[in-house]
Amino acid sequence: MAQRLQGLTQVVSPAGYEDAMIRKVQSELPKGLHEVSVDNLGNVIVQVNKIDEPNPFKVMVFAHMDEVGFIIKKIEEDGFIRVERLGGIPEKSMLGQSVIAETPEGKIMGIIGTKSHHLTKPEEKFKLPQVQEAYLDFGFRSKSEALEAGVFVGMPIVYARQFFRCNSLAFSNAIDNRAGCLILLELIDRLVGKSLPCEVVIVFSVQEEFNLRGVIPAVRAVNPDVSITLDLVVAADTPDLKGSADISLGEGPCLNLYSFHGRGTLGGLIPNPKLVNFVKKVADAEDVSLQYSTFMGGLTDASFSQLENAGIPMIDLAFPTRYTHAPVEAVDLNDLTALIKLLEKLVPAFHAGVDLKRG
Repeated sequence: MAQRLQGLTQVVSPAGYEDAMIRKVQSELPKGLHEVSVDNLGNVIVQVNKIDEPNPFKVMVFAHMDEVGFIIKKIEEDGFIRVERLGGIPEKSMLGQSVIAETPEGKIMGIIGTKSHHLTKPEEKFKLPQVQEAYLDFGFRSKSEALEAGVFVGMPIVYARQFFRCNSLAFSNAIDNRAGCLILLELIDRLVGKSLPCEVVIVFSVQEEFNLRGVIPAVRAVNPDVSITLDLVVAADTPDLKGSADISLGEGPCLNLYSFHGRGTLGGLIPNPKLVNFVKKVADAEDVSLQYSTFMGGLTDASFSQLENAGIPMIDLAFPTRYTHAPVEAVDLNDLTALIKLLEKLVPAFHAGVDLKRG
């Protein structure tokens, strides 16, 4: 599983430019699936099985393929690059980091520039520059040299690829949300060819890190009776976050009971109470230990997709993650294994007799 996760995290797939991940996902799918399609936005829609009866109960499970990054807004005459954020890039972790640009001629490496420590004034040492103040250095001596190398305004940039392990922990770029994609692929492998009481549709979605709404066309087309989102939850077991929440790596997957952004466009998810209880019962029966979270200041693409059609009972299942949206994030492989185990039993437990009605 670690090797598969590493393969997924090495793919360059910023929001809006998920084509490489689309191809990667397609290459990882097993034979025997009912149908695989890609919609006009890039969502990969995998129908695992087909039930030949009117209005079969339909379960959708999804996770996004994209990652945070930057997008080039200006090429300076001296060859340095100016960027805007593409998704929620934190300024505090970007300076001095290695980055990748993919040109038609291939990948090129650069860094996010940082002022030499030896010439930094005391009053500047604790100042955090904005993304718009940052510059990228790919070694170009002029604007024309950058253009000749295939660099252009509007080109996406991502952090350099890296992956390493310590015990059961995996450290990598883009754990958010390649770990979710890994879980989907493992779930498909376990469900394909089985006799299921419901139709199962797995969606690898796009543009979650950009506007949270890329999955909406897929949700609208699939029109599921219930849906499960897979994404990270912030682990609070590091020295700087201890006491802020009871979420730790290695303690099992997380059931998110509340999310709310609190800034800008309001959005979030309060899951269907009956769905919450259903998930808890299956987890108890399968001896899967769950953690529980409320998530203030962060959203998943469930936030708006739940409002489609007649309204869709939806829930966030998550894997605890450290250092979210940083160049390197951390996850416990045991938590991923436990979440796969839960989903393997949870998804086939749904059928037309499951009551998720409100009131």
